[in-house]
Amino acid sequence: MSQPTNADLSATEAQLGRALALIHRVLPRLEEPGRAAEVQASLQLAITALEAARAAHGGQRPAAPLGSQSVATGVAPDIAAVIAAAISVVLDRPYRLVAVQQVTAPVVPHLNVWAFEGRTQIFMSHKVR
Repeated sequence: MSQPTNADLSATEAQLGRALALIHRVLPRLEEPGRAAEVQASLQLAITALEAARAAHGGQRPAAPLGSQSVATGVAPDIAAVIAAAISVVLDRPYRLVAVQQVTAPVVPHLNVWAFEGRTQIFMSHKVR
């Protein structure tokens, strides 16, 4: 069985593949506060690829499923869609996106994460009374 090449892919498939690859690459960096700008740039590129796929497919948006609800977000709908796609890949089970809000992670430069992890393990080893 031969592997498909780029020539075998339609423009829509190529753009969707690019969007998924960008999302897959950015997933490990989501929790790194120092790379927030890089994560945002990757997500914006994924959105651009999704828009290109939509345009290549004829610009038709799929109909919303029955019972779908809008999500209260402070971010653009495309960003919420990319976040939902990332959650789907990570959880690999059904989920419901309830809200999306932008938060800033506290960065404490003097925090020793190994010491914090050690204290956490010690506390977790104690019995709760």
